[in-house]
Amino acid sequence: MTEPNSTTVATLTTAWQSEPNGRGTFSLIISCLLTLTLCVWSALHLNVPGQKTSLRSRILEKTKWVLYGIFAPELVVATAAAQFITARWLRKQIELDSKYRLSRSDKSKGMSTRTWTLSQCFYAVMGGFAADSPWVDFRTRCRADVPANSQDDTEGGCSVRKRAAITAEGVRLMSFLGRLPHIHEAQIQDKSKADWMAKSLICIQVGWMVVQVIGRVIKKMPVSLLEINTCGHVVCAMAIYLLWWSKPLEIQEPTLLNDDQDQDALALMYMCSSIGAVDGITDIRCFIHVVTEEDERYWRLLPKTPDSAPETGASEMQEITTILSIGSPGAIQPGSFLGFRDLRSGEDQFVALPKLRPNRNRQKEPRNSAYIYKFNYNNPPISKDCRVYYSPPYTDDPMASLRHSWYCRRLLNEQASDSPATKSQPPHIPVPIALVRSASKAADILRAECSADRRPSYTPYYFTHVRPPMGEFLGETEYIIRGRIPNFPSLHNLGLGQVNIHRDRLRSVLALTAAGYGALHCAGWPSNTSGSSGSKYFPTNAERILWIVSSLTIAASGALLWVYYLAREFLPVFDRWVSGVVPGEYIQNEGIRKRRLRRVNRLVDVGKQGSVYFVLGVFALARVYLVVEAFVSLRDAPVGLYKTPEWTDFLPHF
Repeated sequence: MTEPNSTTVATLTTAWQSEPNGRGTFSLIISCLLTLTLCVWSALHLNVPGQKTSLRSRILEKTKWVLYGIFAPELVVATAAAQFITARWLRKQIELDSKYRLSRSDKSKGMSTRTWTLSQCFYAVMGGFAADSPWVDFRTRCRADVPANSQDDTEGGCSVRKRAAITAEGVRLMSFLGRLPHIHEAQIQDKSKADWMAKSLICIQVGWMVVQVIGRVIKKMPVSLLEINTCGHVVCAMAIYLLWWSKPLEIQEPTLLNDDQDQDALALMYMCSSIGAVDGITDIRCFIHVVTEEDERYWRLLPKTPDSAPETGASEMQEITTILSIGSPGAIQPGSFLGFRDLRSGEDQFVALPKLRPNRNRQKEPRNSAYIYKFNYNNPPISKDCRVYYSPPYTDDPMASLRHSWYCRRLLNEQASDSPATKSQPPHIPVPIALVRSASKAADILRAECSADRRPSYTPYYFTHVRPPMGEFLGETEYIIRGRIPNFPSLHNLGLGQVNIHRDRLRSVLALTAAGYGALHCAGWPSNTSGSSGSKYFPTNAERILWIVSSLTIAASGALLWVYYLAREFLPVFDRWVSGVVPGEYIQNEGIRKRRLRRVNRLVDVGKQGSVYFVLGVFALARVYLVVEAFVSLRDAPVGLYKTPEWTDFLPHF
């Protein structure tokens, strides 16, 4: 009896193939499922969980990310890329701090000169450092309408310590202040659950699937859609492994910073971070740093008990320029920073200045934005919530160098927030003087480190400048957050703060991964060689068409998103149309726009949001179909799919 030729074997189909002497349907499904689950599960290196997180919650969190890895692997790749970029940035900054201090003659001030490995930096990025601070949620726990024995705080009072996680920018600030946390790499490896040998073995194991598929393609043997889908996840998993190679695995508890000297830096980080913000306004926004006679002069321009400013004409208004610190949330959403809910192109009430140009003395000037608006310079109004800062103990404490400025930016938020919901907010609780005093000590060190005779190039990172000068304002950055570091902070916050990576450039990593994932599935487009019965890979021609449409949808959407993000980064006109605010264009408060303009812009916003949700919906359906069809197509698979290639044919014969 003669063997059927390869073409005949490839076109014959079967619903189930047993496996007494070769691979069958069961072994194919189990092999792909195990490879898919193993490569996704083992590649995941999640951040440190929150305090008192149960085992059930940790398993559910990892299961959720396994589903992300199966249905949206580009999301996990983008997360790994963001953390890798941040860890590498942190290592470089720590090395610069160490090199600077070793080069100075005054090395005996107790400041850290250590450097970190990439593994230690990953440990910091993943939330490996935390602090039990009494300032976290102090407003909630000190409000009169919250009982002392409430569920939020069983011990009551403002002295209860709450857990807060230190971000990569927070660790970088501590390094800049000479207070880099002390932890050995051996301690981190002892807490980690994996090493390079385990990762290497897993990579070899999941890589065998790719080798099998390549061998079948070379021998012109059929490849199942399930194997193509699995190979796409294996490639993504390999990329994730490379990006997270130095990241510790399964760290359950962070390292607590309990040193008293660290509390000053933690107090400053709290005031600069949104963890302590009220209505989107941080505690540091209205404070200036008073250490010189010039600073004192700026602070003394107002009486100690200021009154609200009277109505003033346009002729009495002067332009004020705010240059945001690098890493400030205002650089992404200037409306929230300035106190206006919506800023768009309009009249000359407000203006955004162009981005800073490259400096000849440095290869690259940090990206930043400046915003101009009119302000009652002669008689500046003060928010009612902030008038308490113009009375003792805030005015006569010699240890409190942070004092409220007469440039009260909280008032801008009050003027724009005229909704009933805003008016019904509970009374503002001022910052405790102990917190101001502790933060002032760290601010003094930070100001000295950024002085002209030390490292003035870091001033744009840590200070927000206002022109005409009104004092030295501390910048706002997410140095510390409540609870834990999220595994994926969302696309909106993918700008990485002080890391200074353009958020759209990083989003392009996600888009390119999606495009590659869809392009790989385009390999399942064989020619229709079996007539009306469908192609040799698909039970029906309709399934083949849906596969083609789904693959093209994912690949094309990824490519279009990549072009879209590049356009937003390099074409200001396009960025203006998308976001409504772009440096170099005039912006104004929504409340003073004409009604017709507001209606048009509202319709444009609804149209853009509807388009985004429609594209995401189609993208999700296409992704689900690819995964489901990969399994369903095995119900009528080619018989040649279960033939095993002769691996000895690939060896040289002599």
